[in-house]
Amino acid sequence: LSPDDPPMPALRGTARLVYQPRYYQQLLDMKPSPANALEFCIGSLAEMTEGDIYEVVDHYSKQKAIGYVHFRNVRGKVPNYYEVFVDEGDVDMIRVMRILKRNGYDGVLIPDHTPQMTCDAPWHAGMAYALGYMRAIMQMLEQED
Repeated sequence: LSPDDPPMPALRGTARLVYQPRYYQQLLDMKPSPANALEFCIGSLAEMTEGDIYEVVDHYSKQKAIGYVHFRNVRGKVPNYYEVFVDEGDVDMIRVMRILKRNGYDGVLIPDHTPQMTCDAPWHAGMAYALGYMRAIMQMLEQED
């Protein structure tokens, strides 16, 4: 289950399901099963108007409810937010990774919606930057053990 992106109560006249972090829990509680997992987009969750991103990461990672993580950063909240490079936004991504590690998350981390760079391969360069940043955090956290 993916959060709404952008996380708004309605878009183009259609109601949305997961535009606040608490709606994830309501859906998980409807049919408890390890097969019901969350596509956990840090950017979408951070731009929601309710909840603290670090508490949300802690809550769902403790439940082992996260299927995979979209690792991206934003500045601002809906309706005025911007997707930015992974190290430039409002979210402390190192703190997010620490919470995931502390709670035993061992799933997939995917860079998501990376800004493009001015070069011959703009999308690829943005993704490479995000992957390098993610790997550096992982190596740093391994050294802390």
